[in-house]
Amino acid sequence: MSRKFLLVDMDAFFVSCEVAARPELKGKPVGVVTGAQRHGVVASVSYEARKYGVKAGMPTYKAKDLCPSIVLIPADIVKYAYISESIMDYLRENFNKVEVFSVDEAFIDVSDIPDPVETGKEIKKYIKEHFHIPLTVGIGPSRVIAKMACELSKPDGLMEIKENEILEKLGDLDVEEIPGIGERSAEALRSIGIRTVRDLWITNEEVLVRKFGIRGKWFKDMAMGKDAGYFTLLENGLQMKSIGHSETFPRDVINPDEIRAYLLYLCEKTGRRMRKHNLMGYGVSVYIRYSDFTGNGISKKFSKPVITSTEIYQNALFLLNRILEIKPIRLIGVSVFDLEPLKLQLSLFENKEREIRLEFSLDTINDTYGDFTVKRARLAGLKISHSVIPPRGIPR
Repeated sequence: MSRKFLLVDMDAFFVSCEVAARPELKGKPVGVVTGAQRHGVVASVSYEARKYGVKAGMPTYKAKDLCPSIVLIPADIVKYAYISESIMDYLRENFNKVEVFSVDEAFIDVSDIPDPVETGKEIKKYIKEHFHIPLTVGIGPSRVIAKMACELSKPDGLMEIKENEILEKLGDLDVEEIPGIGERSAEALRSIGIRTVRDLWITNEEVLVRKFGIRGKWFKDMAMGKDAGYFTLLENGLQMKSIGHSETFPRDVINPDEIRAYLLYLCEKTGRRMRKHNLMGYGVSVYIRYSDFTGNGISKKFSKPVITSTEIYQNALFLLNRILEIKPIRLIGVSVFDLEPLKLQLSLFENKEREIRLEFSLDTINDTYGDFTVKRARLAGLKISHSVIPPRGIPR
């Protein structure tokens, strides 16, 4: 039996959550922002605002210049996380094979469902009626084709692309429309005459591998409708390449003690998510963006797994000190990568055993009574603006 996948993708998710709470905003240009309104960053944009050129990741002052009438709303990640998890719970309760792709996307294996289009309509109807969130559904013989069908039919659409329709419906698309092929890779492909999905189909795989290594094979496979690259992580059961958090500050931060406190907070959030998914990692990354919108990042891999929040913080602080410049900071991000399922014989980690058990115990308390009910003394005076946006489960 041939396989078939259905992708549920909430449209402009953060904005849609705010419009659901404030229906008077429907049809207006809206942006959800992290940080102070004038010096923050746009995290999500309504389709009405996109007509003016406003994009996610844009400084809010630029968004306001492009669209003076835009309504800017501070991000409320607690709200978005709750709505996301409620929608994912609905999908898990009704379908056997659900793969959460990000906070606003999930794949469903519908290979054994006779009419996946009708199923897509039912999902759209339920989520709209119960959550008032618009969404798009894409269906295809692989995850990558379902994803591309979704992108073609946004917003609020539904499209199925069958195996024998791939070249017909996708062949003329720019290579950059293939998930996983970014701007730089697309430029490199164009430099050797490959501009469209069809061009990738007819290009010899050896040429691509010589130019791009294993990614060259992935590019061709995905153009031909085969899951490759990060999509194979879903097939293997590991749904995340990295786990992390970033914080856009409501004001410029330059005090070293405050910077370290924010870093510790982010490491605690990251460690808790790792423990929730029973994961450990072999690499740590840190990213900084300054008030002038310049930035820098650094990563390091380790021979032994990083498990506890303390280990994440110690490694992140070491990396931060290597790239930190003496100028005001607006954002810090921390992530742990090269993830693997947590496979520990605590007897082999006797120095960590007490801390590992303690952190799992603290997680239980905070899960019951609320985030950071119990926290390290160093975080006692830190005021968090709740503008933390967890990155996508898998980089796009």
